Amino acid sequence: MQSRFNHRLPSTLLPILAFALATALAAQKPDNIVLILADDLGYGDLSSYGASAYTTPNIDRLAEEGRRFLDAHSPHPVCTPTRYGLMTGRYSWRTWAGTANVWSDDPLLIEEGRYTLPMLLGAAGYRTGIVGKWHLGYGRPGAESWSEGGVDYNGKIAPGPLEVGFDYYFGIPHVGQQPHVLIENHRVVGLAGSSPLKLHRDTRWIGRTSYLERFGFPPRHHFTGGEGALYDHRELALKLTEKAVAWIRDHADEPFFLYFAHRNTHGPIIPNARFRGASGIGPYGDFVLELDWSVGQVLDALDDLGLTENTLVLFSSDNGAVHRELPGHRVNGPLRGQKTEAYEGGQRVPLLARWPRQIEPGSVSGSLVALTDMLATFADLLETELPDGAGPDSFSFLESLLDREQGLPARASLVHNGYRGGFGIRVRAWKLLMFQGGGGRNVGGGGWNPFDYDRQIPYGQLYNLAEDIGEQRNLYADEPERVRRMMGLLRTIRNADGSR
Repeated sequence: MQSRFNHRLPSTLLPILAFALATALAAQKPDNIVLILADDLGYGDLSSYGASAYTTPNIDRLAEEGRRFLDAHSPHPVCTPTRYGLMTGRYSWRTWAGTANVWSDDPLLIEEGRYTLPMLLGAAGYRTGIVGKWHLGYGRPGAESWSEGGVDYNGKIAPGPLEVGFDYYFGIPHVGQQPHVLIENHRVVGLAGSSPLKLHRDTRWIGRTSYLERFGFPPRHHFTGGEGALYDHRELALKLTEKAVAWIRDHADEPFFLYFAHRNTHGPIIPNARFRGASGIGPYGDFVLELDWSVGQVLDALDDLGLTENTLVLFSSDNGAVHRELPGHRVNGPLRGQKTEAYEGGQRVPLLARWPRQIEPGSVSGSLVALTDMLATFADLLETELPDGAGPDSFSFLESLLDREQGLPARASLVHNGYRGGFGIRVRAWKLLMFQGGGGRNVGGGGWNPFDYDRQIPYGQLYNLAEDIGEQRNLYADEPERVRRMMGLLRTIRNADGSR
């Protein structure tokens, strides 16, 4: 007698069952993890997120072969605070830097004893490396190579990335600020004793207009010297990509975690000659395509080494893009605002994740997640309990990442803030800002700081993002009870002990 189970399954079910079987058989930690963080890349800058003026095929591979998050956020709308949150699972406004960036002469922002993402992964058996932009300061008062002017770039640059958990570091202190040098582990690359770097405090804004146009902030100091060690902005992305690929190849035979902190698309917008004109919309579009090429080099290296199948690759941006008028292209897509602002355009970012054995190809998640959540999510994935005091503002999104039951709580709210100060909070679809404007730049009618405001309009802002993703309809005056509840939650989070 023929079994009733002995008939052929519909061909449309085979890929689904194959993926389900592979997932069930491979419930394990990834052999390798690659986290690529773009700099100032907007929510609308990738073709997988709606860009149509050009295509980003390499980055789009991650969306096609993995998962695309639609409601992912940087914890802050500028560089340093996001990078601190990514490394520590803690809001940067709990630190001495507040909501601002650190400078070349500022000490290491990550506190001594603070548990970090590379510490977690190093303890789990991964070799840990960072290639690219650090922007979290170096040294401490009283430490070796520290002087009145900050860390001495001519000597041993420490503490820095190696002291917070990385095994290897090759990168840049920041983008835009001087000194424009590459650092490998504890030393500036190519620095000659005959041309030491010397810090000069700027009492006036030298070249004020051109500097602001290029970098978006006034200079606080400048460096002289460093002849032979200064990099060319036009070559920087290529050099960092080459180093990232080489590091992967050097560690292909052991579990590794690579944090590739890219320099694109932060100003100055100077793409390499090979990418000029590639986008058809100007240098910024060309710069995005340079970034796309770079990601493609990393993915190709994983393919060539046979590492793709069990490597988790994550791609995101540290904040939204600076607003630019470009033909047929909106850098932040349908979102209002830009970098430095608490509007969605400043903090909602692309997030893509690919792990062929675990993540369903072409899938999409609408879960609320933040880059601060990487620490808790990886601890959940590795079934590791975080130490007391670690990651107080980090929540696991393992279930949204892998469709796997998670052991740590998911994110229920997200604190927002602007670069110039002012706070807000997101709860489900509702977003409250307790100031006018975006809180990052002078936009008229308030917004330069939380104390400037227009008495003719509501002091605060309340938006229902499910119905108004562009944040155009302020419901602050219409929902006083909701405002009161959300203000109470914001106050509770801000007053909580952030040392956990």
